[in-house]
Amino acid sequence: MNFYRGRGGPMPPRGPRPTGPRQPGYGGPPLPPDMIYKSFDPMECKHLFQRVTPEKSDAKLSQAILSKNQELTPSPEELSKLQEQVAKLTSVVDNLVVSPEPEIDIEEVRVVGSFKKGTMLAGHKTADVVIILKHLPTKEDTAKVMKVLSDKMNEQQTGSDKSTATPTDSGFTYTIGGNTLRVFLTTLPSNTSETIDPEKHIKLEHLKNSLAAIRHARWFEENAFQSSIRVMVRILKDFKRRIPFFKNVNPWTINLLAHHSASVTGTQLTIPVVFRRCLQLLAAGILLPGSASISDPCEPGFVKAHSFMTYEQQDELACGAQTLLRALAHGGFKEILGIKGARKVTFDAPVMFDGVIVTPSKLAYEKPVEQEKMDTAGA
Repeated sequence: MNFYRGRGGPMPPRGPRPTGPRQPGYGGPPLPPDMIYKSFDPMECKHLFQRVTPEKSDAKLSQAILSKNQELTPSPEELSKLQEQVAKLTSVVDNLVVSPEPEIDIEEVRVVGSFKKGTMLAGHKTADVVIILKHLPTKEDTAKVMKVLSDKMNEQQTGSDKSTATPTDSGFTYTIGGNTLRVFLTTLPSNTSETIDPEKHIKLEHLKNSLAAIRHARWFEENAFQSSIRVMVRILKDFKRRIPFFKNVNPWTINLLAHHSASVTGTQLTIPVVFRRCLQLLAAGILLPGSASISDPCEPGFVKAHSFMTYEQQDELACGAQTLLRALAHGGFKEILGIKGARKVTFDAPVMFDGVIVTPSKLAYEKPVEQEKMDTAGA
């Protein structure tokens, strides 16, 4: 007997189905539960979906994004004043490397964070600096380094502004004239395997985070050379301040998402395309539990960029991005970008854009009953 696939013919008997998640398509071996699918990317499938109407002009969207970016970018004067304080601090630390103070054994100093990456937002007059010690930093080391650096910094100040130095769990902050330097103390990577006394040393978590910040700054400097990436980072950081479902996305994930959205082999994407693609990727579930996601390039093995987010937070992010994408499709870019004078996008009631009603997406994740009981009992 002949068997035919499709209509009009009998089908062969089916055997038992293998257990476990399967690859998309017919057949294939089960996949690990933490990597089930690669999220849909319209940019990679563009050749499969031929347009039936001409593409709309992105001129107005481009102008709005660039205008918003200009609003979010610090002024040259703001950057200059902060750069002056960073230069003074790094100069003081470099001198301490050459001529160490008693019991202060510094290996090197690195500027990190948004100031180093060129993605700082206007009004955020803060720069991050990591100081690497040759030994495991103790809380006593924090006090000594803070006093020596603040004293030497104050000697170089020419204005009448008063400075303050405040210890933190991972180092200290130095503030003067409205500018803040966040100083993080860490040690050489080889020292992190030593025994750490929580009562005496800075916590291992803080030490590793500071070392990771150095890797992040180096990677971003080497790979995020397109101006559209920095523009997108600022836009997403503004989302984090304004849009509820973005508040749980950390800065490093924002950097990776912006870089991924702007990166297509052999193609230079315009900023409107990068902006739209970013929302498309989020709406398609690139940061959902079953997605292959974006791999963190600064961590060994395969570490998902959103592994720190809970299921509820991942669902809220994808759900909110779907609503924003529909609003964008009907000309709601001013509302999405938060342009002055534009109304706010709501995520709990339908809103009309260009004569089309956009209904917010509904959350899909339902917490297991057992987990709800545990959370209730814990509260």
